This record gives sequence, structure tokens and C-alpha cells, in this order.
Amino acid sequence: MSKAVELYVGARVLMSYGPAVVVELGRHGVTVKDALGENHFVRADKLAVTGLGDEGLDAIHLSLQPWWSSLTPAIRAEILLKLEVVLEILTAYRDGHPLMARDGEPFYPFGEGFGVSLTKRIEAMARQLTFEYSVDRMRVRRVLAGEVVKNSVSANTIRGWIKSFKRDGLRGLADGRKTRGRQGFEVIDPRFVRIVDEELAGFDGTRSKVSLVEIERRVLVRLKQEGIDDIDLPQRITQQYLSMRFAALGHTTKQHKSSTLRRNSGRSNYPATHPGHFAVDVTRADNLVWDDVYERVYSVEIITIISVPSRVVVACRVVPQSANSLEIALALYDAIRPFSMLVDDTTIDDFRWCGIPVSLDVGDNPVTAHASRVRTSRDVTGRHVKPGITPISLRADNGKIFLSDPFRALLSDWQVDLMPSRPGRPIDNNIVERWHDSLQAAYQSFRNGAGFKGRAVHERGRFVGWVGFEPLGSWRELQQHLHRHIAIAYHRNRHGGVKIPGVEDGNFTPLERHDMLHAITGRLLVPQHPDLIYSLLPEKWLTPGNGGVAFRGLTYDGDILDEIRGLRPGTFRAQDAKVPFHYDPRDRTRLWHRSRHDDRIYELQWRDAHLVEAPLTDVVVQRARQLLKDRGGNRVVSRRNVTREIIAAITELSTAPTDEEWRSKLIRAGMRHDQALIDHAEADAARQLIETGADSAAQQPPRPALSLAEDAPAAVDEPVPLDFDSAFPDYDSEAI
Repeated sequence: MSKAVELYVGARVLMSYGPAVVVELGRHGVTVKDALGENHFVRADKLAVTGLGDEGLDAIHLSLQPWWSSLTPAIRAEILLKLEVVLEILTAYRDGHPLMARDGEPFYPFGEGFGVSLTKRIEAMARQLTFEYSVDRMRVRRVLAGEVVKNSVSANTIRGWIKSFKRDGLRGLADGRKTRGRQGFEVIDPRFVRIVDEELAGFDGTRSKVSLVEIERRVLVRLKQEGIDDIDLPQRITQQYLSMRFAALGHTTKQHKSSTLRRNSGRSNYPATHPGHFAVDVTRADNLVWDDVYERVYSVEIITIISVPSRVVVACRVVPQSANSLEIALALYDAIRPFSMLVDDTTIDDFRWCGIPVSLDVGDNPVTAHASRVRTSRDVTGRHVKPGITPISLRADNGKIFLSDPFRALLSDWQVDLMPSRPGRPIDNNIVERWHDSLQAAYQSFRNGAGFKGRAVHERGRFVGWVGFEPLGSWRELQQHLHRHIAIAYHRNRHGGVKIPGVEDGNFTPLERHDMLHAITGRLLVPQHPDLIYSLLPEKWLTPGNGGVAFRGLTYDGDILDEIRGLRPGTFRAQDAKVPFHYDPRDRTRLWHRSRHDDRIYELQWRDAHLVEAPLTDVVVQRARQLLKDRGGNRVVSRRNVTREIIAAITELSTAPTDEEWRSKLIRAGMRHDQALIDHAEADAARQLIETGADSAAQQPPRPALSLAEDAPAAVDEPVPLDFDSAFPDYDSEAI
């Protein structure tokens, strides 16, 4: 109401259809009379009170804003001049109403009161304007200067003004040639902008993409539903605005989501200066691999852990689909261990665990870890080191494998801070997401692109996965290829994310950045222990008996049972006489127990492991037990010959898989079993090295290396014993 109070009866208001006069003041607005003599009620919040300005206006209707204010004073004066001409022809009054009549009005023959036709009135006005132009000195000077082509107004021009005014109101009198290229989006009605924003806000990746025409239709429908009928939408400028906003969304739903996430993303990089700030993620590999046992093509996933400040890849594992929390923990186990790779002429080795015994934790008084000096020279041949780093924090998304209780308990034991991304904000973990794009070079070079299926369906070749068309590699070969790509290509290439203040234009590799940070942070390596892997495995409390220890229908036995059999209750925990054992879900043929006397790990073997050739994982055992239940219920499982029946069921399930889903599970189980054999073989080799000394370890057979020659045969994908290259080098004293 405050705006209405400032007006008065007789005040001039510029409306979209021309000038109007206030004839009545109300509580919530004013009543105005237009040039046709009709009354209109206008709400107070729809008027912008301006005071008496150059145009002689007391208020402007908001439907004209911000278009009217965006025009230059010369263009506004020209529009008002045309408006006076049109209104005098139609109503006999230049301001459109008798209440605003000027001295002498009406003049003959304008208006309908003199009975003269519209054509005659237009011709009379053309003669009058031509006369006024001829006596206007400023206009005559512009004509002589060539700024104005002619100094007269034709009847057709005035007729066009009248048609434009009747069609578009005041906006129709603006010369488009003078306003073209000068008006910005600020001239668009704010109500139109608001509705466009609301409609486009829904395209956040959850909705399918629609056409621009459909967006415009929805906006116009919203305008009608909200009763906004006094809005003017210049076609050109509104189309440009819609096109600009629509293009900003992106061409795909993935880009829609990225645009939405960008609004609340961080504006600066995470201030990580210690290499122990890690980021982890899992992605589906863009290469298909081959299973020799079941002669089948399948997909795998890749777990990657990256040091955030240095961009060094500290762990990379190839795992079956649907990675679990144990495999994430094992990747973190790889991150804290230093590995080396030897390149010699035409042969290249795989990553090997290095740093023992100079970096060893052997009990209550651990030996301080030696920091591995990474290789920063440009030579390809020689030894390449992947540093092991003590983790401080771990950035991950909100996948259940990262938020599971066992994994969070492990991070808590190791005093590692878990920093999950915000829900629905994958760009919080953008460093690893960007690494997934870098993997494309490794995918495409693996076996010259064999099995490469591209990142999307439209990139996939017709014969991808056909063994007769292209020789596919195994998961182990793919993992070795990724390790070689990391050590030789990625770690030795310049990285755009490695920037040093003061040397912004410098090109540095991830290993060079790691070396710079190492000079600040000092030693980064966790004291290495051969039994470290067993702290990652799940624990089960069992009761040892005279015949061994039973766990889920299988009986295990070993020399360590003589030490823990028959202990009094409360020895390990207060409530009973049970003993803690570690088990690996990937390999159910063994259990492990940590002795309370020397704090070392001892292995227990399944008594009937020699009777089963199939990989024995949790999945296989559970399926076998379910098969027995289906045959006769729980009573059958509880019989004395349950072990023999489990063996028979496992053999049946593994040798004659008829169900496609079960065949896929067996392939994944076999892959996990093979990886478990490799992990435990590394731990066992390290343990033997400590027990027997470096000399006996040096006598182990060397690990096969993959030849780089083009005519060399493909490497055999089978578990091989680890060779620790005799005594492990001390990287503090040996230049690499």
C-alpha cells in the first residue's frame, strides 16, 4: 500500500497498452482508466513509482520492466513520440484520454468525433509530421550530414505504427533495428526467468533429456497456470536465453548431473601435504578377460588407491565383479608395502614386495622402516619402485564396501581417518575418478586392444569378446599390464595435478612430487611384518578338539593345536574357552592362529583339502551346504559323514556347472582363490626369509618375466613362487 499512497488521482501511469490515468486510490492498489475509457484495477506491488521524470510519468507497470529501463533515453523518446502520434489518430488526444487533454485538443480531423476515416486521419498526420520535421533545425542538420536519409514520414509508416501498437502495445513501437544487439537478458521478465530456472532445476541426471521445444512448452504452460497473462516475451531474446540455459545443462544426463554437482562443489583443492592422504575407488574394467577353466569371457573390476598430494598410485588390484570390503582392505595392504619392478633390455618383471629385512617389524622392538628412494631418472631400464606409504586418511564414496563395519574397524585400528564423500557427490573423489580416464591408455594397449569394449556401448566393436577373432588375456595378465603401465608410463609422465607454488609452469611427475614431499615428511613406510596380512582377515572364535577344530562343516588341524587344546576358560576371553582363528573367505582350505607366546602366525590345513581340486571359497562352501539341505534338510547336514558329502557336493558344483549364474560365481571364486594363493605365498616367503635367512631365500627359483619382444610367447597365467632377488636392497644406501 505504500506505493499506492505515493500516487494520486490524475497521476499518469505507463501501461503495456499505453498511458493511463489514476481515477481512484484503493487499499491494495489503484484504478486506472486507459485510452479507450475502460477502467482497470492494478495492484500496488505491480507498479514502480518513479515520480515525474523526463517522460512525464508518475509510475510504470512492472510488466514493462526491465525492458523499458534498458532502453536508451533517445529510444524511449522515439517510442513516446510514436505513441503520441498513434493515440492522437485513434483518440484525438496525444496522451490518449480527455483527462490528460493538452491545450486545444482535439484538433481536426483526429479522433472519431469528426467523422473522418482512419485513412484520411493517417494522411493528415503524415503531412503534419513532415512539416514539423522540415522546421526542426536539428533534424535538418542530421539530413544534411547524412545521418537521416529523408526528412518526411509516409502514410504507410504511420499505418505500420498503428498495427504494431494494436498487436504488441507499447513494445511494438520500438524500432528493432536500433535495439538489436543492445539488449541483454536483463530485459526478460523476471517471472519468466524464475519459471525457466524451476523447470531446468529438475534436470539433475535423474530425468531423461527432452527437447528445447518441450522446455518452452512447459514454461508457457506454467505461465498460464499461474495466471501471468500480462507478460511480454520478445521472441529473439527469449529464444536466445532458453538456448543458452539449455546448452549449459549438457548433452547427456551425465552432464546434467555434473552441472548440478558443480553448484556445491569445492572451490579449492584439499590441502593435503602428506603423501599418506589416500583416495580409493572401484571401477569396471573396459577390457574383457578370459577364463581357461570354463572357457568363458567375463568382466572384472579394478581397485585403485592414489596418494592425493603426489598422485602416486600406491595400490592397484584386479578383482572380480562386486568387490567386497576384504579386497579393499587388501588393496590398502598393498599401499603400505613397497614394491619394485625390474626392467632389463627386452624383459620386464611384475611388482614384487621389497624392503625386507631392512624394513621389518619382528616383535616388541620393531626395526624402524627404511624409506624407499623412488626412481626419478628418465631411464626405462633398471629397477622401478612403487613406494609404500603410511596411510593417514582415506577418501571414498558411500559404497557399502567402504562403510562396512569390518573395514571401518580396520581403519580405526590403524588410526586412519575415513572421509566419505557427500551422498550423491562423486566429484568429491574427483582425483580417482580422473584416474579412471587415464586407464584408457592401458586398456587399449593391453594385447593390442584385445577385449577392449570402450567406455560406452556406442564405442564397442562388433566382435569384442570373440575368442576366435582376438586372443583375450587373463585377469592376471591384465593386472600385470596395469602394474607395468603405472610404473613405466604413469609414474614417469608429467601430471597436470602436480603443481608447485612458485613453479606453476614446471612439469613434474608423480614420483618427483613424492620425492619432494618425502624431504618434508621424513620416513613414510610402515614397519613391514610378514604376518601383516592376517590382521586384515576376519576372525572366528572356535573350540579346538581332539580331532581338530571344526568350522562350518570342515575340520582343520595343525601343530599349533597342541599348544591351544584343552586350555582353561578365560585364557583368550573371559566367557568361555574358545580360541580366535583367522580365516580367508577366498581360501577355505586353511585357518590361521596367532600364538600368544611368540605373536607369530601358524597355519591349520583342512584335513581333506587333497580331495578337492575346485577353488574352495565361502561362496562354494555355502552353496554346497545349501545343496545338502535341499536334498534332505538340516538332519542330513548333521550326520557324521557330512564332510564326505560336502566334498562330493563341491566336486559336483565345480565340475558340471549348469546354471549360468552359478558358473559366473565359480569363475569369480576361482579368481579370488588364485589371488589368495598369491597373497599368502608372499607372506609365507617373507616369513621363511626371516626364519632361514637371506641366503636360503636367494636359492628360490626365479619368477618368470614377460618378454617385450613382439615374437615372444604369451606369459602363462598361473600362480608362481615369489623370488625376492636374494637379499632385499636397502634403498637408503643403494642408488637406484
